[in-house]
Amino acid sequence: DGNWIGDRYPLCVDLPRYHFLKLGAKFQYRAGTSLPRVHYNPPHWDSDESIKRFVLHPNSGLYEKLCNPGEDGVCNFSLSVTLDSNLACYDKECRIDNLEVVQVAPGAFYEYVRRPCVELSFYDDPKKIITG
Repeated sequence: DGNWIGDRYPLCVDLPRYHFLKLGAKFQYRAGTSLPRVHYNPPHWDSDESIKRFVLHPNSGLYEKLCNPGEDGVCNFSLSVTLDSNLACYDKECRIDNLEVVQVAPGAFYEYVRRPCVELSFYDDPKKIITG
């Protein structure tokens, strides 16, 4: 404990693989906007159709948790979802390292609220690179 701001928090690079699928992962419902509250994305991205959204596959365990479909198959969205168990990755989920916003259904987005961690601004043994 050196009395630094990030003391007692893990390094973000040390978070487990697929941390967004682990027990305790939190998601906040964003309704019809793909803009996150916790992270920054330029406001014009919300209406820009050329910006790719991460869309969950209906066979995904994460889709099941966030959609929470009723007997009729229609999603019952909750304002906040906390995973109560570890989930296996499915399809495209297995190819990503980090997640900000996911699309569960057309016009239905959730923001992943990553647990607090520290991003280092400096690192050990830096090298100076000169081009010219």
